[in-house]
Amino acid sequence: MKQRYPYVTSFRDRHGKRRWRFRKKGCPAHYFKAPYGTREFEQEYAACLKAEPLPIGASRIKHGSVSDVIARYYTDNAFLDLRGTTQVVYRGVLERFRSAFGDDPMQEFDAERIARLMVSMRHKPHAAARLRKLLNQLFMVARRARLVPPGFDPVKDTRAPKAESEGYHRWTEVELEAFEAKHPLGTKPRLAFALLLYGAQRSGDVRLMTHRTIEDGRIRLAQSKTSAAVDVPVVEPLARAIAAGPLGGETILENSRGEPYSAKAFYQMMKKACIAAGLPHCSPHGLRKSAARRCREAGCSNEEGMAITGHKTEREYLRYAGDSVRAARADAAMTKVMANHRKRLVTDPSENTGN
Repeated sequence: MKQRYPYVTSFRDRHGKRRWRFRKKGCPAHYFKAPYGTREFEQEYAACLKAEPLPIGASRIKHGSVSDVIARYYTDNAFLDLRGTTQVVYRGVLERFRSAFGDDPMQEFDAERIARLMVSMRHKPHAAARLRKLLNQLFMVARRARLVPPGFDPVKDTRAPKAESEGYHRWTEVELEAFEAKHPLGTKPRLAFALLLYGAQRSGDVRLMTHRTIEDGRIRLAQSKTSAAVDVPVVEPLARAIAAGPLGGETILENSRGEPYSAKAFYQMMKKACIAAGLPHCSPHGLRKSAARRCREAGCSNEEGMAITGHKTEREYLRYAGDSVRAARADAAMTKVMANHRKRLVTDPSENTGN
């Protein structure tokens, strides 16, 4: 009989409670936080399958080095308490950092060196900000383990480069129609497109959606990035796309090997589909922005739109939806100003300098 979740085993902890653990040779172990078989459990499992393998020779790292501190961070609650999908993202950032500076003593990363590193990443401001955030975590671990002097906190004296752009392009209605015209129902790009646009969820959640995520005509999940719970109805265009497929075995979207897409592979698949549709400037990440824009244009309140997208703050929601209400407010304000001005001219003709 095929095991439902390969590499997952159960055990009883010291309190007698049954727990579940992911163990695969060459990959980090993971202890599941969600109950067995739930949607959240399956999201954690999918993230485990895509986790970066541990570097060869990890047991021979130098004491006090960058590799040493990263290894300690992986066993710290600051990392273990993160959602599985977030762990995968952070591990990718840290392993790239380790490959470049793994043997360097952590103490050598003073404010000046970190500042130079941030300058070298000006072309990738978001990646720089994420690395700086994780460096702050590493120094907390290093101070606690006395691998650096007490109070050694060079990150606070640096800053990440400012992101000038508004992020990923928000698709227009013309662009949405062009994609649908190129990729008909029954194709994988069209199914992914429909889940992103009509489900209004992040790529990281869409590519890990299981069949249990979509039941009884609704999408129910806890978003991997913020843990925000969403309960979105499956509208008719999305229902047609799901019915047309192609559907995977465990997750809704699967690659040619029958596995969940990695973040990179999913982006590449959708990017190729965008280029094929004559939309090289579009990306899957921008479809959630289009969903938010549609909410705003339909007259939805911010609270209603946020219930669909899962945003926790109006500021972030409006960044996605486009805060065009500012123009409407300016129009309304100027209408009131001119109406008041005309009223004053009627009541006090002396103010009319044209007479």
